[in-house]
Order: sequence, then C-alpha cells, then structure tokens
Amino acid sequence: MPRTRMSKADRREQLLEIAADIVREDGAEQLTLLTLAERAGVSKPITYNHFGDRQGLLLQLYQGYDERLVQDVRTLVPGADCSLKGLAHRLAVAYFKCTVRNGAVYDDVVAALCTFPEHRDLRTRICQFFVAFYRDLFAPAVVLSLEQDSAVLIAIYGASDELARALTAGLVGEDQAVDTLTELIVRLLSPTSV
Repeated sequence: MPRTRMSKADRREQLLEIAADIVREDGAEQLTLLTLAERAGVSKPITYNHFGDRQGLLLQLYQGYDERLVQDVRTLVPGADCSLKGLAHRLAVAYFKCTVRNGAVYDDVVAALCTFPEHRDLRTRICQFFVAFYRDLFAPAVVLSLEQDSAVLIAIYGASDELARALTAGLVGEDQAVDTLTELIVRLLSPTSV
C-alpha cells in the first residue's frame, strides 16, 4: 500500500502537537529540533524547514495557543449573550478550557522563550496583546477610555493568568475559575465601577 505524504500544514500541526508532548513530559529544556525529529520519526531537515530553529519552534507553539484562544472567544454561537456579563463569561470559559487543554505547557514555552534576549519582554508583550484584545472584545458592552482603563484591563489579564496557574496546580476548579473571572470582569468594567 503506497504511503500518503502529509500536507505541509498537517505536518506542521503534527510536529507542534509532538513538541507540546515533549514539553509536557520532559520539560521545555528538552525540546530541540533534533528531539522533535526523533520523536516524530522524521529527518532533522524537516523540522528545520518548518521552524528554522528552536526559538522559532517555541514561538510557533506559544502563538498557536494564543491564536486558538482568541479564535475560541470570538466564535459566536447563534443567540450569544453580548452583554458585559455574557462576554466576560465567554472569555472565562475559553480561557480556562485553553488552560485545561494545554496545562503548564504554555508557561513552560513562554519561560523558555524569555531566555532569548529578543524575547526578554515577552510577558509584557503578551499582556499588551491581551489588553488590546479585551478592549476590542468588551467594546460592544462598555465604553473604555484608552488611558484610564488600561490598568483595569491589565488587572483582568493578571487575574486570568493567576487563576489559570491555580487551575493547573489544582488549587481551584474550572467552574470556580470561570465564575470568579466572570464576576471580577463585571465588577471592574461595569459603568458604575469605572
């Protein structure tokens, strides 16, 4: 029976899944293009063609998680509640489903990327990315000023990030994390509180 070659996109996704498995099982320090090639049963040049180097691989892993989270939040279901509480709940559900799906892999990948000089400020850039995303997400429900509400959006990002760590560590349950973040967002962004 002839072997069917994978498309480049399918191969890339397969390699990213295997890379996440390596990080999950052995830690980010063990993730190299060579270990990825060996685990995937492909030649090292294939991993280089997809990612360029270890830094490129780590970057694509982390960006993939953020992109999927944003896509999950933006996916509207018919009849979705677009009130502040509805949007906050949608964000919280997607955020913590992403946390459960990825566990500590995301944090390990970001920590590994921060060891590269050009990514030392990565955590700040991730925060800025999510603050801009939150501003856009909540715009239909609440008017946010660029200057005054940035600190509030940063606090929401920080709370979601810490709740995700607590969820990964087993300190809180997923439903508790969702309810807590939803309530926090509503309290912080309600017109009477800003």
